[in-house]
Amino acid sequence: MRATRFFGWMLGVALLAGCANYSLGPTGALPFKSLYVAPAQSKAYVPQAQAPVTEFVRQSLLQEGTVTLADQANADATLDIILTDYHRSIAATAQSNTLNARSYILTLVASCTLVNNRTGKVYFKDRLVTASTETYVSESNDFSEPEYQAIPLLARELGRKIKDTVVGTW
Repeated sequence: MRATRFFGWMLGVALLAGCANYSLGPTGALPFKSLYVAPAQSKAYVPQAQAPVTEFVRQSLLQEGTVTLADQANADATLDIILTDYHRSIAATAQSNTLNARSYILTLVASCTLVNNRTGKVYFKDRLVTASTETYVSESNDFSEPEYQAIPLLARELGRKIKDTVVGTW
């Protein structure tokens, strides 16, 4: 009985000691404190996605709280975003006619480059970040409205993933 209590007590101490140095969040400090997010550019045929992508990247970084946003002249680093690919693929077809799509998977790809403004050191270059979402076609088979409404969702997801790329371990 006494040995069981001793063993239980030692197990509890070992578990607490193992958790003493645990910290939630990114594992290392970033090599920069302030960041300039350049307006996204587009080489892909995606309607009006540059502004929402830029805005959602900035919002995600502000919510993360590990870096501050600054103008280009005062920032330690610059993040450049180029939208390189946008495509849709059929996810489901109509039961009555398999040539009619009922839903699509929309995919947006960005190439990201992060550079130290003081030294010119490239932290990463042309790193691809991809986001996808599914959208449904209305009964009228008009895809333009659902696609237009899906762009902000796609931009938000891409912005979150770009933020994870910037503040994560490289």
